[in-house]
Amino acid sequence: MLSLSTSLAPLRHRNYRLLFVSFVISMLGDGVWLVALPWVAMELGGDSSDLAMVVGAESVGLISCVLIGGALADRYPRKRVIGWSYAAAFTVLAALAAVHLTGRLEIWQLVGAAFVLGAAAAISGPASDAFTPDLVPMDALHAANALESVVRSLAVRMIGPAVGGVLISLIDALSIIVLNALSFGVAAACVAMIVVPRSHTATADEESGTGTAGAGTAGADGVPYREALRYLFSERWLWVLIVWSGLVLLLQSGPRQVLLPFVIHNDLGGDARDYGTLIAVTGIAAVVASMLLASHRPPRDYPRRMLLAWTAGAAPLALMVFVPSFWMLLPLGAMYGFFSTVGNVYWSTLVQTSVPSAVRGRVISIDWLGSLALVPLSAVLAGLSPDRSFVIWLFVLGGVLPVLLTLATVRWVDLRSLGAEDKPAEQQPAEQREQEQEEQAHERATVTTTS
Repeated sequence: MLSLSTSLAPLRHRNYRLLFVSFVISMLGDGVWLVALPWVAMELGGDSSDLAMVVGAESVGLISCVLIGGALADRYPRKRVIGWSYAAAFTVLAALAAVHLTGRLEIWQLVGAAFVLGAAAAISGPASDAFTPDLVPMDALHAANALESVVRSLAVRMIGPAVGGVLISLIDALSIIVLNALSFGVAAACVAMIVVPRSHTATADEESGTGTAGAGTAGADGVPYREALRYLFSERWLWVLIVWSGLVLLLQSGPRQVLLPFVIHNDLGGDARDYGTLIAVTGIAAVVASMLLASHRPPRDYPRRMLLAWTAGAAPLALMVFVPSFWMLLPLGAMYGFFSTVGNVYWSTLVQTSVPSAVRGRVISIDWLGSLALVPLSAVLAGLSPDRSFVIWLFVLGGVLPVLLTLATVRWVDLRSLGAEDKPAEQQPAEQREQEQEEQAHERATVTTTS
């Protein structure tokens, strides 16, 4: 039986509610922007190459700034870093809307704005992931990650794009830009209202020696990532799983994003509606997985189950190129959405509970970079040849090699003891009680002021 109280436990904490609301709003804005961006480019007279430049600029901003984001998250208060990034996104979109209002908006300005939005996401993402353990007790952290996964699946894959499509048909591109800017403005306002507890401030100051709340050091020796890399390579499970993830994305992202639409169109006689159906089924499966995880505490051996879930999500790719009808793709897509989400939620919990706060932001940034860096190469490999046999081999290798990588990983890395040893890195029970008391006092003060 599902436990609703367990699923919603993180939202009992005022600070996390504010962070969660900001996350929901920004994700919805991203989902709308994903659909609206091509039409904005077309309204400016752009073609496919112009759109490719815009999308590529956002990816470049994301990849090039993700390590900067981790260093900032460990050097400055994470609340402030997240707020800065949202404010930067609001500013660039507001400027874009102002220029559009004058009738002088051009593609190069859209490219520049896309780069800034990618950079802002690269800074806010790791900071937000590193900030969550500061705001909720450890026993609610897993549910918080699952809730965020639900929002990400619904907002980016389903609700956001649907709303974007409707808005594009009803209003013009200028209004879409303004709405997206407002979403970041409201998200920044929510983050600004977070009150970091004094107990956590003291703990962070002791760790960092910098006097900044919610932050660690950016490298006492002046090299921002030396300390983080030292920690990373001292934990075999951590760097091995980051490498595992990067290799699997190299094998999988190209076939899924570049080749699968052609398989649906050329081999199965499908169209864009069928591809959209497959994406929707994948998203629904991801939501179901997230809701199930949110309603249960993670089992003691969840790190091992995490790797097995990732593998179970990757393996169906090998079968997708052989199915005789489109409808047989749907259960394979559902398996990918369900099991990959299970693995991702478990991974977030494992990193947040195992990595010390002083280096957490930078370690998460390294993880992000490991996941992002090889994706463009995967797309290039997928586009090398349209030959049918080449496509088949890419799908087969993309599904089979992750299984072999997993077999090698479980023999080299002991994952069984990780879940049992996880401890809250900074929030001990007494500090958790003090944080809850401060949040309740703040809420009472707010109610008194407004009344």
